[in-house]
Amino acid sequence: MQQWFIKNDRLGSLGEVPYLGVPYNNIKNGEVGTLPDSYDGWFPFMRMCYSIGDLAITSGIFEALKTKYPKIKIAIPNMEYVEHIFGKGWTDRWNYSSEVTGGGNVDIIMANNPHIDKIFGVGEFDVVFTDHDRSYTDLIHDGEMIRSCDEPLAEQILRRFGFTDEDFKKINASPKLYFTKEEIESSKEIIQKYIGDEDYGCLLLASRLKEYKNREWGSERHIFKHLNKYKNKPVFVFSERDLTNTKWKEYFPIQYDFKELGVNLRQQLYIKQKALFNAGFQAGITDACSGTTNNIILCPHKSIRENAIRGNTYIYNDGTSKTI
Repeated sequence: MQQWFIKNDRLGSLGEVPYLGVPYNNIKNGEVGTLPDSYDGWFPFMRMCYSIGDLAITSGIFEALKTKYPKIKIAIPNMEYVEHIFGKGWTDRWNYSSEVTGGGNVDIIMANNPHIDKIFGVGEFDVVFTDHDRSYTDLIHDGEMIRSCDEPLAEQILRRFGFTDEDFKKINASPKLYFTKEEIESSKEIIQKYIGDEDYGCLLLASRLKEYKNREWGSERHIFKHLNKYKNKPVFVFSERDLTNTKWKEYFPIQYDFKELGVNLRQQLYIKQKALFNAGFQAGITDACSGTTNNIILCPHKSIRENAIRGNTYIYNDGTSKTI
């Protein structure tokens, strides 16, 4: 894979690498520099992938950076800048539907973020940091693939810019969403109307990934032993298939279909964030509410890789599970 960088509004490459980033030991021994402790300059940052999940798993870095570096000023690019770097249509590969697009996903995840100080365009910064700027504590040979150990990508990025193990004990880099007063009130009304003051859960049986798309995945059976303690709780559901006569309906007979409630994705995110649990396929909208609820996630891969989020339980095809 290519180790990319952005300088003077152009994409460059440091060449082929087995894994992105630099070894953390190279930072600890001073071979690679980081931000100074009193850093008070700009931090322009660009995510190179634009699914809801891609954006969600790194959404916590901005608050984390402001916590460690209170005077830092954070900027993210507008879509014109992204297209300038990668070409028109770059974000289209992350479209889920005509309504949920790669370009629009930025607003879904980044809206109202008080830690972002500026939206920048072409000609404003000489150097723009990206998610290729990361640091790994260890590499694993996973079949033919070389990958980092199961450390969340957000933490790998923060390590590259000066975060230590001690920092992560005090600073939570899990996904962060910020809702308006109107979004909160309208979402609370939905919860109250259908659930009242009870505990509830959310099921997500849909995904952009071809591993799940429009078919019943056999390894679903492995998830139910993790759901026994939530059995018979009322649930909000988004599913690409009819759940009648499935074990999902048996476990959770009281179901409210998001598609029939007329809620938008931001409202869904708030409702999911306030749920006692979220269960189902690994997908961005569940990643986005991680850190605030119990997530039990069916993973399409044999390992979670860098998309791990602290606190989530991941269940693999063979039935084994891991809580990061």
